[in-house]
Amino acid sequence: MKRVVAEMFMVCRRRKRDRAARGLRRSRLSVWLTVALCAFGCAASGCATPPPRWAEIIEKKEIADFDRPACPPTAAAPASDDFLVYLDGSGSMRGYLNPKGASAYRETLRLLTEVGPLCEPSMRIQFRKVGGAVDPPKPWEALAPLPDKEEFYTLPETDLAAAVRAFSVNLEGKRSGPPPRLHVLVTDGVQSLGSTLAASFRDECLKLLDGADGRPPWQATVFGIRSQFNGKVYSEVERSKAVVYQSEDDKATWRPFYLIAFSSDAARHDENIARLRRELTKLESKPEIHELPLSACFTSRPPEVEVKGDEASEGLGPRVARIKHKRPDAPPSFNIEIGPNKNRRLVIAIRPAWSEAALGAADAAQLAEMIDWEIAPVYPGQEAAGAGYPRLTDLQIRIENGATVATVQPEWESKAKTPAWRIFRLAGRLNPKKRLPGWLEEWNTRDDRTVAQANRTYNLLATWQAPWERSPVGKQLVADIYLAVGPK
Repeated sequence: MKRVVAEMFMVCRRRKRDRAARGLRRSRLSVWLTVALCAFGCAASGCATPPPRWAEIIEKKEIADFDRPACPPTAAAPASDDFLVYLDGSGSMRGYLNPKGASAYRETLRLLTEVGPLCEPSMRIQFRKVGGAVDPPKPWEALAPLPDKEEFYTLPETDLAAAVRAFSVNLEGKRSGPPPRLHVLVTDGVQSLGSTLAASFRDECLKLLDGADGRPPWQATVFGIRSQFNGKVYSEVERSKAVVYQSEDDKATWRPFYLIAFSSDAARHDENIARLRRELTKLESKPEIHELPLSACFTSRPPEVEVKGDEASEGLGPRVARIKHKRPDAPPSFNIEIGPNKNRRLVIAIRPAWSEAALGAADAAQLAEMIDWEIAPVYPGQEAAGAGYPRLTDLQIRIENGATVATVQPEWESKAKTPAWRIFRLAGRLNPKKRLPGWLEEWNTRDDRTVAQANRTYNLLATWQAPWERSPVGKQLVADIYLAVGPK
């Protein structure tokens, strides 16, 4: 009996070993089949690398300037807590008071007497009358007559360039020591002393913007405001000539005057100008107001971006996924998977988040025309040997409904190598030389001797074109987009 049991036990053990051996053979066969299939797939299309690990790349700062703000903060410059207003006292300004009706100019004067304490830090306000020379600063109540009276505007000559030169001195008239924090010149732009406005006034402004005499560049903003007018317009083309002009209810007939604001304190300039901008929008006359920001940040946050395949083009459509970064203000980033062969063009629709200063200068469509676009690979810094990377070629730009639409053609550099991911940076930078804000062209005239041109300013373009083109806003980054492209 024991012998029979022992034989049965041995039979069971042999059967168990046989089943295990068959299972091992099947497992090995499965592994071999998997390896063979992978080898076949790699031979056919290459073994793809995984998508980039964005969080790790950003943490290790492997993409240069990814965290760099569009407008880096500027260090505060020494300045006294004073706000100086320079008032053009020439006869050409008298008509803005419009004694028989409302006057946006008179409202602006009242605003300038009140805005200083509203700024941060609070500033003391003083006024300087500008004629053939620039008077010492005085408080409003010490001016005689007051600037809201016609008798204030009796000076035969105006040296606006001298007013700008006075910006860089302190209240004691010395160049040593901190200058006042904010200067605002109120004028119609008629230079009646020395060379023409376009030459002398422009050159003095450029000296401050460029940082002459070894000093840091100044910040500047120009507000153009149209006001009711009833008086004489003195010609700069023909100095002995003046035309009588009276505006109508149509605001397009109102005559422009300007607030030209300069500050040596770059850290405070934008804040103070923002306060002034908000107060100007409250004027009862609701005048037409435009802005020429020569140092402002043109965007307030990252742009709105949409990426998709161009349905009008042939080829395989992409698979697009937006990356969610930890920082809400991080540049828009996307993973884009493309096929091994012919792919559709990528369409990138971009709407920069224009700031109030930018939209005061031009509408979204005009601003879009001022942007230079460039696309370039930024990651990996060192490409792997044997890897085949994508490329984005034939960048084309068009403007639709105020948005920029960029299209590129995705393709592979080599189909024989292992497909790998590459990150591209699409950057849009301001180029003021591409165009001037439209309002400067609309308000400009080359002949100020006729009533038909009295609602315009002589040589406005010639005066501000060079400061605009050479201003610090040039090359400012207004859109920064990252596109990671790799295999499906």
